[in-house]
Amino acid sequence: MKHMIFLLIVICFWALPAQAQLGLALVPMRVEIRIAPGGQHTNSVRLSNDSASPLRVRAEALDWYIDDTMTPQFGSYYEQEQSHSCRAWLQINPREFDMEASGTERVRYTLRVPEGTPEGEYHCGAGFVTLPPLSAEDTPMGVRMAVRAVTAIYVVIGEPASAPALQDLSLRSLPNGTWQAVALFRNEGLRHFRVHGFVEVQDANGQMLETVEYAPIPVLPQRDQAFPLPLKTVLPPGTYRLHTQADVGLAQVLEGTMQVEVAQTPTEAQ
Repeated sequence: MKHMIFLLIVICFWALPAQAQLGLALVPMRVEIRIAPGGQHTNSVRLSNDSASPLRVRAEALDWYIDDTMTPQFGSYYEQEQSHSCRAWLQINPREFDMEASGTERVRYTLRVPEGTPEGEYHCGAGFVTLPPLSAEDTPMGVRMAVRAVTAIYVVIGEPASAPALQDLSLRSLPNGTWQAVALFRNEGLRHFRVHGFVEVQDANGQMLETVEYAPIPVLPQRDQAFPLPLKTVLPPGTYRLHTQADVGLAQVLEGTMQVEVAQTPTEAQ
């Protein structure tokens, strides 16, 4: 009997280029659609098989969000996303298809926005995941990689605005002995925003220790989003100053400073 292990590799739509490393590429990887309630929008994405073998692919309408580690999470349904989800409006055709080696496929998608949908921004994803071969004779032994590529779709109704606010700056120690500077942003608005800028770590004398830049992820509507930024600097017990400048699309750059105490652990105090 042949045995096979399937691993799913997720291709993040805001961090990676269109060219995937495992054979599946998708263009575009982010779409914004302005539409009125009751409207319909149809377009297509281009999927490419850059591997030397044929692929079987299944299309799926997805919910998604970003967790507190800045990792995108994809699923067929997330209850907490329903007030801002466009997944139920999305249809993809064809839903399952074969791709030749080095071949391309145009896949159509249609969004039908219900009448009476309130003003705001809604998000969902058009996902494409590779499937095992249909024939058992084509199934290799060992590990088989499954790849998912996702186009992030933002549907904008009316003129919603974001409402960015910087909530907190802190330091976090990790079990492996490294540190993170953590910035917490809140978006009370109905439109996502992105953060461009940096966090500086200084010692008690104002000496610059390290500067880290924000990752280019969206802060979705009506939620808090943590930005844990890994530090190369080892921080012994003492007083530190965190300073940030963050361009979030407002007329003025958000700026904040926080003094943080790093205490001795019980082991260090002995």
